[in-house]
Amino acid sequence: MTERVLPRQPVHVRATEIPRVRQSTPWRLARRPRWTPMGLLGLALVTFIVVIALLGPWLIPTDPQTQDLAGRLAPPVWLGGTWTAPLGTDGLGRDLLARIALGARISLLVGVVATTIAAGVGVTLGLIGGFGGGWLDRLTTFVTEVQLAVPFVVVAIAVTATLGHGVWKLILVLALTGWVGYARIVRLQAAALRRAPFIEAARAMGATPARIAMRHTLPQLPGPIIVVASQQVAAMILYEAALSYLGLGVPSDVITWGGMVAAGRDSLLTAWWVSTLPGVAIALTILGLHLLGDWFIELADPVS
Repeated sequence: MTERVLPRQPVHVRATEIPRVRQSTPWRLARRPRWTPMGLLGLALVTFIVVIALLGPWLIPTDPQTQDLAGRLAPPVWLGGTWTAPLGTDGLGRDLLARIALGARISLLVGVVATTIAAGVGVTLGLIGGFGGGWLDRLTTFVTEVQLAVPFVVVAIAVTATLGHGVWKLILVLALTGWVGYARIVRLQAAALRRAPFIEAARAMGATPARIAMRHTLPQLPGPIIVVASQQVAAMILYEAALSYLGLGVPSDVITWGGMVAAGRDSLLTAWWVSTLPGVAIALTILGLHLLGDWFIELADPVS
């Protein structure tokens, strides 16, 4: 007696019961942009400074290099000055408003370009060390620790004494000392992703290490890189002002906020606005960039 084989009935499985494999996707914001008061304030300050830097020299007709010794150390308009120089003049009678607007260009140029170069160097070294592992990781860690052991001012003095003053030489100094933070962050993130399933799958399909690093690992890392870069631009602007104040930055004939602060220190007790107003411009720029960086952190944090 043979058993009767019944036809197999189709099994209906709901779509929600089928497990899904999580695919590797490039980094994106963890949430839709949510505007906060501090984020809006930071964006407004940064936008204002950028507009002043780009359009200020055309919106302000006064030549920032024109000297008027008869009108030297004129006060701002709210202290009895005239609208010819709304923010007053410096020790040589030059318009402070025009000089602050032109100085914003150099300060932002130094901050953005130095941060970009430092990020490129740091991200590259971090990827090499974190993804490569072994002796590459040890070599990258050693170079990072050596850079951390060398004081920033020592590097600035050495480069200035060797190459002289200049905007691009100052950018070189800042880039040489600013890549460490990126390298450490990217190294840790890349080491954590090295054994991820999608990395193993790409390696099993024959992808080269360079392709895996650039096409599969790097797209997962822009979040922390953007956050660090937004705050490092502020640090670069502050470093430029400090080096220019110490005479280690750009030449004295180039208008920068740090140089303006240094030029007004001799008349600080009698004409405080010569040094204070460029300092206020530095402070507002740094405040805006830090508020913008904090807003980026909130957007990139999935649990906040």
